[in-house]
Amino acid sequence: MTETGESTVTVTPELLEEARRKVTPELLAWLDALTDDDIATMVAADPDAAPALDDPVFDHAVIVRPFKDAAE
Repeated sequence: MTETGESTVTVTPELLEEARRKVTPELLAWLDALTDDDIATMVAADPDAAPALDDPVFDHAVIVRPFKDAAE
């Protein structure tokens, strides 16, 4: 991958082909069989994982709508 900016990555045809080779029917079946509890367990075990964006997070969320004038 060639990074061309802080949030931009150029995906080459070679990288795309490598990714396609890694997506096997077995991997897709494993992903499809994961339960919410399986995913929660994996997230909890990963210290680098972001916190789950679940209902308790959104229970305290506030919707903020900008004024039309703010964009001008």
